[in-house]
Amino acid sequence: MKRKMILAVVAAFVAASALAHEGEEHAQPPGQEAQAGPAGTVVLSDAAIQNLGIRTAKATLGPRAQSISVNGVVELLPERQAIVTSPATGRVAAIAVKIGERVEKGKVLLTVQPIFVGSSPVPIASPLSGHVTRQNVVLGQAITPDTALMEIGDMSQVLVRGVLYETADVGQIKIGQTVRVSSPLIGTGSMGGVIQRVDSVFERDSRTFNVYAVIENAERKLLAHMYVLLSIDVSPPTDVLTVPSRAILGEDGAHFLFVRNGDIFERRNVKLGARFGPDREILEGVFPDEDVVIVGNYQLQFARSQAPAAKKDAGAR
Repeated sequence: MKRKMILAVVAAFVAASALAHEGEEHAQPPGQEAQAGPAGTVVLSDAAIQNLGIRTAKATLGPRAQSISVNGVVELLPERQAIVTSPATGRVAAIAVKIGERVEKGKVLLTVQPIFVGSSPVPIASPLSGHVTRQNVVLGQAITPDTALMEIGDMSQVLVRGVLYETADVGQIKIGQTVRVSSPLIGTGSMGGVIQRVDSVFERDSRTFNVYAVIENAERKLLAHMYVLLSIDVSPPTDVLTVPSRAILGEDGAHFLFVRNGDIFERRNVKLGARFGPDREILEGVFPDEDVVIVGNYQLQFARSQAPAAKKDAGAR
C-alpha cells in the first residue's frame, strides 16, 4: 500500500513538472550567459514585446571598409572662426547681436565710443558669416584694441579631432581617408568626411596622437566641443554582412544574438569578424535583411514564451 502511494506521488510530480516546462524558454544562470549552446526560440505576446521595448535593425550586406574607431571632439576650423576687436580704445556704446545669433559678414555687431573727445562712434562689423559663439563685453565696459569683444564661428563645416594612443593603428592613418562621425545626439545615422591633417609627433605628456577630419555640417548637427565617435576607413570597401554591435551578446568567443520573425525570437550563435564603427561583421549565423534585436535583447535571455500553451489548447478543441 505504501509503495503504491509513493509511486502515485512520483507520477504526479513528473506530470506537473512536464506541464510547467512546456512552451517555456528558461534563462541560463547569469554566470553562463555567454556559453554557446543549441539555438532556442521564445514566442512573445504583443504586450510582452511592448513591455520589453523590443527594437530591431536589419542585417545589412554592403560595401564596407575596415575601420579604426577613436574618440573625437568637434572643433571649429581655424579659418572659419574670428575674434572681434576694436581699432580704438574706448567704451562699448551699443550691442546689436546676441549669443547664438546668425550674422552675415559685414553686419554691425556692436558700437564703440572712442575715448578721444569729439570722436564719432565706431561700428564694429562681423569679419565673416556665422554664429556668435561668445560675447565677452557689456555696455559701458572700457576696452582696448587687445580686448576680445566677441567670437564668430562658421559651423557649416567643422573639424573633428580624433585621439589615438601609441599603437600600431597610428601607422594606418593617412590624409584623404574617408571617415564617419556618429553620436547619440545626431541620431542613428552618421556623417561623412575626410582626414585633412595629422600630427607629426606624439604629445609629450599624454602620449597621444591627433588626427583631424573635416565634416560637412550644413544642418549644424555637430556643435563645438561635442564628443563623438570617429571611424576611419583604412582599407578598400568590400561586401560585408554587418549588424549593429549592440545586437551582440556574450563574450570570450561565445557570442549570440536574437533574430525576430513576427512574434518569434530565435537565439542564434554567431561568429564575428571585423569592427566597422558602431557595426560588427557577421561571418556565420545571420542572413542579409533578417531583423536582429538591438533593444531588449538582454532581457530576452530570461523571457518565457507567452503563446504556445494557448495555441496547444486551440488545437485540442
